[in-house]
Amino acid sequence: MARDYGEGREPTPRFGDFVIILNGVGRPRFICRTTEVSIKPLSEVDEAFAWDEGEGNRTRDWWLDAHRRYFARQATREGFEMDDEILAVFERFEVVWPLDVADRINGPTSAST
Repeated sequence: MARDYGEGREPTPRFGDFVIILNGVGRPRFICRTTEVSIKPLSEVDEAFAWDEGEGNRTRDWWLDAHRRYFARQATREGFEMDDEILAVFERFEVVWPLDVADRINGPTSAST
């Protein structure tokens, strides 16, 4: 959610950022480069983004249901109101390292927070 970023917290992702994704023992597994970021209400996710994120059956309905549940748990823990108009960060990225993986999988990839 957009509320997770900002002053005193992690910076909001920006176009061109590089992110190191670690494996289960803390070693670099991938390096990704952010190719697009938008901040909009959770309810405005589209079918293409849900498909690209690649979870569940890759539909918008599945994506919304899963993210509503996830964000509702966070809202309960942190004591804020959760609804479909809460701002979410929609991020697209591409794998840039390791090169053999980047060459094999690059296409639309996305994540939301």
